[in-house]
Order: sequence, then C-alpha cells, then structure tokens
Amino acid sequence: MRVGIVGGGPAGISAAVFLKRYGIDCTIFEKKQLGGMLINAWRVENIPIFKPASGKDVVKNMVSFLNLYNVEVIKDEVVIVEENKIITKKDNYFFDEIIIATGTVPNRIKEFENDKVVYEYRDLPRSKNLAIYGAGDVAFDGAIRARLQGKNVVLFSRSKKIKALPRLYNIAKSLKIKMRLGEKIEEVLNFNDFVKIRTKENIYRFDALLLAIGRKIDLSFLRAKNVHLIGDVAHPNYRQASIAVGDGIMVGMKILRRDGC
Repeated sequence: MRVGIVGGGPAGISAAVFLKRYGIDCTIFEKKQLGGMLINAWRVENIPIFKPASGKDVVKNMVSFLNLYNVEVIKDEVVIVEENKIITKKDNYFFDEIIIATGTVPNRIKEFENDKVVYEYRDLPRSKNLAIYGAGDVAFDGAIRARLQGKNVVLFSRSKKIKALPRLYNIAKSLKIKMRLGEKIEEVLNFNDFVKIRTKENIYRFDALLLAIGRKIDLSFLRAKNVHLIGDVAHPNYRQASIAVGDGIMVGMKILRRDGC
C-alpha cells in the first residue's frame, strides 16, 4: 500500500509517522517548510505531552521522527488531487490512499500586498520596525516573538475587541507592545526600503507589515471524493496542533483497519 499526504504540518507528519511505523509506504508533499503554521509560534503551551517550547523547536522534534522512519518528503506544490492521483507542478503520482492535511490559507487583502507585506511570521523580510494587523492569537503571538527579538512593534486592529488569549494579551502589555486597537488600516504604500501605513488617525512608516486577519480552508485543488481530510482543513474552527496530531493518528488507524492490519 502507498499513501500520499498533501501537507507537512502536524497532522500530515503525525499520519506519516504512525503509518510508517506499521510498514506503510508514505510520501508527504509540502511546498514550503515542514511544520505548517506551527513553526511561526512564539510559544507552544497547549500540548501537555511537550514542555512549553517555541513552534520551531516543536517542529524540529516532529521532523526528527520523519527522519527516524525515513519518510519520503517531496518539496513541490500540489495543484490537483484526483482519485488516487496527486498532480504537482513537476510530476504525477499514484497512491492507494490520499490524505489531505493542507491546513488553512490566510484571508488576504490584495490591495495591501507587496514584498514587505506577509501573512506568516517566517516570511517576514529583515526588519527592525514591524506593524502587525489583527487582534487574535496569531497577531499577539507574532507581536510577542518580534518584541523578544528586539523589534519595535505596533499592533493595529480594526476592532477594539481583543480576540487573543488573555495570557497573550497580558504578556504583550508587560512587554510594552504598542497597540492601536480600533485603528483600521486604510492604505499601504510600498517604497524601496519601507512601507507607509495610513489610517484615519495618522500615517506610519515601518520596515514590514504582518497581516494576521484570520484564515480559511481552500480545497479548490480537490477533484476527488475518496480522500481523508484531517487537521485544520477538516476543522477550521478548531485550529489546534493537538487536534491535528490526533487526527493524523486516527486516520492512520482507519487506513490500517481498512487494509486489514
């Protein structure tokens, strides 16, 4: 049996490791870096089997299991998934079972986009002065990480309501992170070495802007019905690494039982 796994985040990694331990041949397809959104996290404190650690360290540990069991990882973008077939930009692959663990994609503001505006912390260009747009966990987590790295950070949000965990908000306050709550960004202008951000209240200059305004699922590439959806792509309202890991193990068990193992 051969299993193709689209997405190399916590769900995809967990499924691959679980299946490979039982001798099932698995291939992970990941267009970016293994770890998914988890690699951006300043601190992971909600998986009780791990000590609190950075997302980067948690992902490093998970990837070590891929290496231990010699799981094949193909760095390529999947463009179409058909019945038992994965089509990437470079090639076609055939599998007995296909798992979709692609996570979510960001809500975009296309008119703001340029080479200094990103949706993930890992994609930030070199910067000293950083603006972050959003009021949820991802925005506050990114603000804390940036501040601890010595960056000057200003957090903007459209609403005055804070959606982040109280713990993250309190840490941000203790680090004296500037917050412009209820100050909506109206325009972003790109210059050679910086961006200008315009709100109704003022005009600001930053080295980069991180947009953290929510995420959604995208299954536009999917042309098949007989696939397994796991992790954030299956539960967009419950985006937790621990749920993704459990999903990966559960789908592995289902595939083993279907195969008679």
